[in-house]
Amino acid sequence: MMYQPDLVAETGPLQTRWRGPEDSNRLDCETGVLLRRFLEPVFRQSTSWAGLRRRLASRGFDLGFNMGRLVLNHRESGTRICSCKFLGYPLGTLTERLGRAKVAAIRGRTGHGLLLD
Repeated sequence: MMYQPDLVAETGPLQTRWRGPEDSNRLDCETGVLLRRFLEPVFRQSTSWAGLRRRLASRGFDLGFNMGRLVLNHRESGTRICSCKFLGYPLGTLTERLGRAKVAAIRGRTGHGLLLD
C-alpha cells in the first residue's frame, strides 16, 4: 500500500489514502488482499478484544461499529476502511473466539458504536 496524502477532489466525494474519489465505500481488490495479509496475524493471534485492539493500534488501526457492523478504522483519521467481514473475520466468528464485545453506542447515530476494552 502506497501512502497518499489526504486530498479533496474539486467536484465529487472525498478522497483519502484508503478510498479513491469513487462513490463506492469498498476497497479495491488489490488493497483488500494486501490489507488481509497485513492484518491476518493480528486477528489470528489475538485472544481478547483488548488484545486485538492493542495489536491493531500498533499497526495504525482500530475497531468500531457502523450501521451495526464491526468495521476497521484508520486510527489517526477515524476513516472507516472496511468491515471486518470483508477481511475474513465476521463479528460472529470473533465473538465465538474472543467472547462478547463491550460496545458503547454513539448518541444520535443509530447502529454506530465504539468498542470498549
